[in-house]
Amino acid sequence: MELENSDNEIELDIGMDLSGRNLVGLSLISFTLYLITAILIYHFFFDETLLSAFEHGNSFANQIGIGLLSGGAAAGIIIFFSTRPPMGSILEDFTIFKAIKNSNFSAFDRVQLSLFAGAGEEILFRGAIQPLIGIWFTSIIFVAIHGYFKFKSAGHILFGILLFCLSMMLGFLYELIGLVSAMIAHAIYDIILLGWVARIKN
Repeated sequence: MELENSDNEIELDIGMDLSGRNLVGLSLISFTLYLITAILIYHFFFDETLLSAFEHGNSFANQIGIGLLSGGAAAGIIIFFSTRPPMGSILEDFTIFKAIKNSNFSAFDRVQLSLFAGAGEEILFRGAIQPLIGIWFTSIIFVAIHGYFKFKSAGHILFGILLFCLSMMLGFLYELIGLVSAMIAHAIYDIILLGWVARIKN
């Protein structure tokens, strides 16, 4: 990473770190860490294995369909509010949006990154953590870890609330429909948002 010396133009060269051939490796490492953490949680806190998180819910086809619709709807809602006041002017205050805008993701990069993140994060947060502490606390932790809770303006607060609602939606998908549905919804949301950010930066 490089830091520009100008007081008004401090720029992190994070695009270099997130683009290119290393992205698949970084995504795989992140997924592996999420998976190992989830397995360890099940080992120490449950009488069954992580596979049991996949055993409840609707049929596989229903989980796919509901996941696709839910992820698409969630992305549409976030994009709608992100293009209007008070959220439209504050997105670059969030590190993840800076990173995405400074990166040159190909379509393949966006898809694989979203699939690994959707699968890994949902296995950990919904499949392993949520059964221990519930939907509400899991969603608070999920949004806080991603750095979406900022209280600097109405736009920041609204963005945090929307992302909290997104996390709650994923939690209810896991409870009512199944873990695969939450994983797909998360991945589709990420794919759409990454594509949208790529378009608006050009």
